[in-house]
Amino acid sequence: MTDDPTRPTSLPGVLTAPAATERDLWALAAGAALAAVLLSPVRHYFNGRDKAEEDSFPLSTYPMFSDHRKDRTRIPHVTGFTAEGERIVPHYSHFGAGGLNQVRKQVTRMVRQGRAVEVAQRYADALAVQGERPVPRGGGPGAVRRRRESGIVRVEVVRSRYFFDTYYAGNTTPQVETVHARADVGGTAVEVAETRTDPTQDPQGPPTGPMARSGLGNTPPAPIGQGNTPADYRTEHTVQAAPRIVRTPAQETAR
Repeated sequence: MTDDPTRPTSLPGVLTAPAATERDLWALAAGAALAAVLLSPVRHYFNGRDKAEEDSFPLSTYPMFSDHRKDRTRIPHVTGFTAEGERIVPHYSHFGAGGLNQVRKQVTRMVRQGRAVEVAQRYADALAVQGERPVPRGGGPGAVRRRRESGIVRVEVVRSRYFFDTYYAGNTTPQVETVHARADVGGTAVEVAETRTDPTQDPQGPPTGPMARSGLGNTPPAPIGQGNTPADYRTEHTVQAAPRIVRTPAQETAR
């Protein structure tokens, strides 16, 4: 120990920490400011305001960027129809293994390459083979799906446009849908060029979407339809192309 008043008192064998410098104080202040900025979005949970109105990038809590997305999307996919016209999306495994995202990318690529007929044929053949097996009675997801798919009599390869606000409000009917290929289950796929529109939806988007919020004067659409049947559509510019037969490897072997 020391009696020098200009030096800090310390115990024998213990090192004395150096005094904080101005640089240390600036670093501490910067760290505290950064922590405050990172935690600032939490205030929206406690100030009584609508978090959806206050939350935004970069000081955002989940979901980030959601208010700045486009209000619509176009999706190439396969849809099935029952004899009554009900729309049922067949499981992706009818096209191939590898998972949903891989099948989705393959279907999208083939539609862009003009091979939609092959996609329709593969789904039609797979559903026909599944239909030859007994329909399960269990309550599991697979059994429920197979019972639902047993009613599919026709598949179509389509490119559909959806408005997010309309879709998540409960109307899952596409606003515009282009049919590229069609096949009856167990039949032969043909190439078609057909456009369907849902007359209940405004082509500019729903009045609750970004177009309306931007003040560009979106007009409210007609009341949303109740079902997803062909009656919900207005078909226009229908062109029936010459049938193009696509044989599967199994059919070629049988020959």
